[in-house]
Amino acid sequence: MAKDFAIKWFGQKVFTLATNANIEAMKKATFVVENYVKTHFTKVGSGRLYRVRKKRGKSKASDYHRASIAGQPPAIDTGILRASVMSDVSVKTVNVIGKVGYDVQHIAAKTPVGTDVNYGLYLEVGTNKMAKRPFLRPALKMTRRKVKTIFQKANGK
Repeated sequence: MAKDFAIKWFGQKVFTLATNANIEAMKKATFVVENYVKTHFTKVGSGRLYRVRKKRGKSKASDYHRASIAGQPPAIDTGILRASVMSDVSVKTVNVIGKVGYDVQHIAAKTPVGTDVNYGLYLEVGTNKMAKRPFLRPALKMTRRKVKTIFQKANGK
């Protein structure tokens, strides 16, 4: 004798719960990476000394900037770049996207992602006259395990 079975599908509910958990995890992860970036700029450079203010008269210490060594995070001069590093989380269909640092298209559009300081990209990847001083990619590499743990906890592992 055959028994009747009913299958109740909770696909949308499960998808919504999983998506919400991953959105929260992505927010935590982007915060971790953003915080690492902001706390790991080179405080005082040990590279070349540049004169930044061309005023007449007696020179002061504030008229100069000591750059970081190539390959190291940028040295802080005014702190504008560090303060402008931002993050954002967005959801597109089934993807949860987290961004930290610069995003050229968003910088041009003046949206709150990346850094609105235009030289951030040049420091990160370098130019033909300046060696790179990466600060975003190393932050992602150094926080990789912590980010992985955040997502594992969010997904019950």
